[in-house]
Amino acid sequence: MKRTLVVSLALALSGAVSAPIARQAGIASPADLVSTWTLTSIERGLSSGKPERTTNPRGLLILDAAGHAYEFFTTVSRQLPETPQTDPLRAFASYGGFWGGYRVDLAQKTITFKAEGAISPSVMGREFSRTFEQTADRLTMTSGDELHAQGGTRWTWDRVPTIDNLSPLYRQVVGFWQHVVEKRVNLTTGAVLSESTRAPSIIVYTPGGFVGVHFPPLNRKPFAAETPTADEAGAALRGYVGYFGALTVYPGQVFHNVLAGLSPGPGTTLRRFVEISGSEVIVRFPPATNQQGQRTTTLVTLRRLSGAEDMLPRPR
Repeated sequence: MKRTLVVSLALALSGAVSAPIARQAGIASPADLVSTWTLTSIERGLSSGKPERTTNPRGLLILDAAGHAYEFFTTVSRQLPETPQTDPLRAFASYGGFWGGYRVDLAQKTITFKAEGAISPSVMGREFSRTFEQTADRLTMTSGDELHAQGGTRWTWDRVPTIDNLSPLYRQVVGFWQHVVEKRVNLTTGAVLSESTRAPSIIVYTPGGFVGVHFPPLNRKPFAAETPTADEAGAALRGYVGYFGALTVYPGQVFHNVLAGLSPGPGTTLRRFVEISGSEVIVRFPPATNQQGQRTTTLVTLRRLSGAEDMLPRPR
């Protein structure tokens, strides 16, 4: 099946937020952007003429051929404790990221994103553009009209190769998966204890061996100004789950090995049981025991937005 047909079908099924990225002639092709990218450097304060470069930033950027994007990054030092809940203002100064759609303008060398979910509630629902330069396996993006850019930001990303001998099981897991509903279930009685939805949320599994998560809660309020108050920042982080990590896949289960995150933090390993049926997956948490001695679990239902064919980089 040709890639153009795969892209069109994925968008028709998922209701993705942006049009397919068509291959165009020019100095680069949008198809060359499709990949998993890890962060190499961040420079901030570009407008001052004296940008500051962060030491050892961490981040993950994922672009698929169906027009979906995921980004998560942090400038927190690896030597400092990550305590976003106790210092929310520092968290918003040190973390960034979103997921949503994107489109490419090769003539202007810009990528325009539309954020569906994000760390910042003020970013959700917004469009913003970045200029870009790509040389082989290195991608550089510079902020334009976006919030929280801190005087202008430049990100440098390096492409991650595809896992060697990608198995059929791994291919089945790979893709953008959007949150539908999550339920808390009593395993002793079978009763549903609670059922909830979220603001637009995503789990992404990549053929490069990474996982990315943005799970913002419902009904967060945008900040009154670009820089939040401590109370606004704390409220925005309450109930938010977001991180990226290394992915391992086994029959019926996956492990999220968190490398950087607001919640949970780095060093956490999350074991999740998965049941994939067509375009839907149910992710089950390991059981826990409540105060009454009954076993409970959380079930998260996700629907597929894209799959392995949309995620694999174009052969070079």
